[in-house]
Amino acid sequence: MNARDTGRRARRRVALVSLGCPKNQVDSELILGRLASAGHELVEDPDQADLLVVNTCAFIDKARAESVEALLDAASWKDARAGRTVVAAGCLVQRSGEELARELPELDALVGLDEIDDVAERATARLPALGAAGEGLAPRWGRPAERLFTAADPRVRLSPPWSAWVKIAEGCDQSCAFCAIPGFRGRVRSRPIDDLLAELRALAAEGVVEANLVAQDSTGYGRDLGLRDGLAELVAAIGRAEGMPAWVRVHYLYPGRISPRLVAALADNPRIVPYIDLPLQHAHPAVLRRMRRPGDPASFLDQLARLDEALGGAGIRSAFIVGFPGESDEEFDALCRFVAEGPFDAVGVFAYSHEDDTPAGELDDDVPPQVKEERRTLLEEIAAATSGERQRRRVGQTLDVLVEQVPGPGGERTAVGRWAGQAPEVDGQVVVEDVDAVVPGTILPVTIAGGAPFELTGRPAGRRLDD
Repeated sequence: MNARDTGRRARRRVALVSLGCPKNQVDSELILGRLASAGHELVEDPDQADLLVVNTCAFIDKARAESVEALLDAASWKDARAGRTVVAAGCLVQRSGEELARELPELDALVGLDEIDDVAERATARLPALGAAGEGLAPRWGRPAERLFTAADPRVRLSPPWSAWVKIAEGCDQSCAFCAIPGFRGRVRSRPIDDLLAELRALAAEGVVEANLVAQDSTGYGRDLGLRDGLAELVAAIGRAEGMPAWVRVHYLYPGRISPRLVAALADNPRIVPYIDLPLQHAHPAVLRRMRRPGDPASFLDQLARLDEALGGAGIRSAFIVGFPGESDEEFDALCRFVAEGPFDAVGVFAYSHEDDTPAGELDDDVPPQVKEERRTLLEEIAAATSGERQRRRVGQTLDVLVEQVPGPGGERTAVGRWAGQAPEVDGQVVVEDVDAVVPGTILPVTIAGGAPFELTGRPAGRRLDD
């Protein structure tokens, strides 16, 4: 009996822990799809499982620490009952598989990004962590990934029935000084437009209302396919196609690569929601140069204004790094002023993580950890104040809200959702009061009555706000 036969015949109850970003969640869904197609039973509770997959993240030091902690927890879970199996998968395996195999002998198998198609065989054949037992099962981690999935690949979605993440490309061609992702995720590999349209049609047929398009750099979509302005072509194709989800949200634009054609395509497509996700990383020109990032405050504000006008008033999200090597008090103060005066509804703030195999890794990590954390906390407080001001400006507007929780925390006649300018999980919520019968997944026009940092309150359109 070879390894593949063993994998086919060993039916297991499988639970999965998914860590990291939405792009990683798509990988988790593909892993579950492969395991389900192989006949394994998927369960939510690890205590009911005998095979546990931990899909890891390797983005920054905190993400790696969280992944290692989850793997140690999985090892304890394994020791609690005989016959259990633990599989490490994903980015940390791709980046540091040999180290994981050496330091965590409790792991039964490692599955890198290029090995997801073989996850059923690798997870059930009980391969040695560094072994090559079985034809075609030699480890393929420790280098940039090359795999690209298609709409035909089996997938078990982890998001709510009305919402889905759609990965339009793998990898990244940017050379940001702080980022190790291209070293293990590989170069850009874009999915063909027809393949993406097929996935979107299938999702809409399943009842998905909201599709969130993600990539490491969405504005890099299509360059490897020979498309001059690929994201604009994709957006235009979605606008022309039949059977698409009602809402399509584009994430992770790259500053300096937002062409007039892309702005026009976003503006002309009624399915594209008014949402801008433009990670800027910093606002001081000297820090941006050290980061190998384009732009300056004036160009950033110009790009945001053009997009905001084209989309008719958008929810605007960005992300910033504090404590990058050499960041002075003056440079940090410039970043604080930019965020305080900027048009941001939501901001992600990260303390710089010194990464091996990156250009910044050669610099002196000279901002003390305590200072990084103090700066992170301060910038988050400034961002919250900016968000609160932005939300209060929306009082009196009527916004489309995707209802996700019924009833809400306020009781039987309340609900919680997100307006079109808020993305899942990261951008806050809308609390709707005085709601009649409504089910999650419904898009409900809501007149906004109040605003606070990252939160809006309102009532269904047509209800008096002073009732």
